[in-house]
Amino acid sequence: MKPFLNTLHEQNEYVIAFRVVLPSTSQGLKSDYFILTRLGNNVQAFRYKDELKKLSLSDQLLELLWKNLIQNQLFTMKDEKELSNFCPKKYAIYHSYSYEFTLISKTRMKTLSYYYPEHYDEVCFGMAERKKIINTVSAIDLLVLKDGLVH
Repeated sequence: MKPFLNTLHEQNEYVIAFRVVLPSTSQGLKSDYFILTRLGNNVQAFRYKDELKKLSLSDQLLELLWKNLIQNQLFTMKDEKELSNFCPKKYAIYHSYSYEFTLISKTRMKTLSYYYPEHYDEVCFGMAERKKIINTVSAIDLLVLKDGLVH
């Protein structure tokens, strides 16, 4: 576990970290993380690139984001690699991005990674989990990223 996530994990019941992993990320470039934490009814949001920074979002917005995670079943969802979904080779795209969620509770940690989900949802539809990942990221983008809080 990354040190900044471990620190948040020690202080919270839940930590959800989201980032977009670009092909260049594996070559040493750092991704920004958008992070939600929950302790009891208290939900907080953070950004992490080189340091952890608490974001000033309203309680209503934070609760809306949390409900979106629950509605899209991120905590019970499987990683893309664990799911069977045939897609013809002609639709394969290489060197694109992935959406990555790291979900941490007091007893479990898991990572969900979905490669170029919008493309594969369009050409190889039928994976409900992929659609839920797209919906979750869309909500984060609409409610938080559009304001430049994470970029």
